[in-house]
Amino acid sequence: MGCCNEKRTAWAVSSAGASAPLSPRPAPPMAHEIPMTKTVGFEYVGDTAMSVLGPITRTHYRFRGPGARLEVDHRDAPYFGGVPNLRRF
Repeated sequence: MGCCNEKRTAWAVSSAGASAPLSPRPAPPMAHEIPMTKTVGFEYVGDTAMSVLGPITRTHYRFRGPGARLEVDHRDAPYFGGVPNLRRF
């Protein structure tokens, strides 16, 4: 009966020939190939100005006065829906 090393050697030799060559990684996308982030429009209907920090993107959105409209990243939009004086447009 053979020793454990003989089995390991036989396995190593047989599996070495069975492995497929590694394929190169695909190149990262170029800047013009990266899809644009979807946005959702919000209008400020309050009396003064208001700033809101997007909870997901950490983007600072500044509504400068009544009627100000901004495009908000779609990932932050659910939070903006609950902010007083902001309405989707």
